[in-house]
Amino acid sequence: MLFSCENDLGTIKEVTQTEDMADEIVNDMHTLYSDSGVVVYEMIATRMEKFGEPKNVTIFKHGFEVNFFKEKDSIVSKLTADYAEVKEKENVIIARNNVIFTNYDKNQTLKTEELFWDQTAKRVRTEKYFEVIGEKTTVKGYGLDTDETFTDYNMHKVSVESQNINNNDSIQ
Repeated sequence: MLFSCENDLGTIKEVTQTEDMADEIVNDMHTLYSDSGVVVYEMIATRMEKFGEPKNVTIFKHGFEVNFFKEKDSIVSKLTADYAEVKEKENVIIARNNVIFTNYDKNQTLKTEELFWDQTAKRVRTEKYFEVIGEKTTVKGYGLDTDETFTDYNMHKVSVESQNINNNDSIQ
């Protein structure tokens, strides 16, 4: 005697899937993002969880690293965080907890607890407390807006600690 059964994957998903379950899970992710064949940035994460409708969000519970390229194989800046969300409809990435954004050309590092990266406008901002640490200058404040390579920025409510500010370590 032979028995057989048939399972429709759509029916199985309806019965077993909840809103709290990711539609896609990727472990040890390493993705390159390009524009006209030129790599603009790469994203590295130990785990990515992607949720479809109605959430439409991608979550990096264990954090991520994003490297921004100026030219081929030349990283101009790096963003790391212990947690991140990608809101696809808004084209925004929210990085939280131990956020570190480093510009290698200027040798400056931004540290904060929350950062919003608007991928459409190519801008990064925070309203939280931040520190920008340069070779001879440390700037602290609340609220910052910069381009995604951390080369052109505006800071708010700042205090400055300096050791002989020179032209290579300027504050805007």
